[in-house]
Amino acid sequence: MKTVVLATLAFAVFRAAPSAALTLALAVQGSRRPDPLGDVLVAVYLAALSAGLSTLGFLVTTALSATWRTLAPRRAAIIAGGLGLLAPIMSLVVTALIARALLPLFRSAPWLAIALFNGLPGVALGLVALLIARAWRPRPAAVISR
Repeated sequence: MKTVVLATLAFAVFRAAPSAALTLALAVQGSRRPDPLGDVLVAVYLAALSAGLSTLGFLVTTALSATWRTLAPRRAAIIAGGLGLLAPIMSLVVTALIARALLPLFRSAPWLAIALFNGLPGVALGLVALLIARAWRPRPAAVISR
């Protein structure tokens, strides 16, 4: 359980870090906008929604895997953090792949479409994390008998 929680937190922090940096840059930009605080609040809301749903997709995928749960917490957090940094790019890739299927959902069930639009990249990154965890398992130490 500790591995899943720490890895999910690492994914969430590193998934939200680029958005937080860009939002901070927006806040200190110094241009003359009618409502700069409102702009920052909207950016924070959209970044939190996207990061939260992506993290939920990552959590569901990794928490169901016995291989992931048996990883060392530090190793899982490193894998999850690295993939969290790649999440914005993966969002673009997954969106390009599923856009045609999701567009009709935006008319009939917009909340479901938004959840899938932001959650499926997290699911895809969770699957990548499981592949990494299986591919680079630590080898057991050789036992030397005398």
